[in-house]
Amino acid sequence: MMNESVKAVMDVYYQNATMGAQGIEAVLKHTKHPEFRALLEKQLAAYREQEVNTLRDFAQSGEKPTDNPAWLKVYSDLGIKLHTLVDESDENLAKLMVEGTNMGVITMLKTMHAHPDIPQAVEETGKEIIKRENAYMESLKKYL
Repeated sequence: MMNESVKAVMDVYYQNATMGAQGIEAVLKHTKHPEFRALLEKQLAAYREQEVNTLRDFAQSGEKPTDNPAWLKVYSDLGIKLHTLVDESDENLAKLMVEGTNMGVITMLKTMHAHPDIPQAVEETGKEIIKRENAYMESLKKYL
């Protein structure tokens, strides 16, 4: 059984993975540049792995993750559709990905700081996710 702090932090790790994957899947439909597509697909695989690992950790503790609200998924999809309606350029798509990834990093950091009592292993997982997210944002900058 997870304590409240661990559950809150692990929920954010899971939600970050599912929202990140959903965002990339929506953007991939508009991506034409092979290198940019490969970068997005690599990050999608990382989000899928993060999702699987987090689900495994939840299952081992007998818990289930809290999924993102349905309205948030709809809002995200509509936002991407709206922003790509007129501009499907790599620059615009990269901007959307940087903004979404940055929001995820902010949410993870705020949640981790709100729960300083989490075990070191859970904190290290978050630091690794954030490190990967920052490297991903850095990779996207060449498309801006």
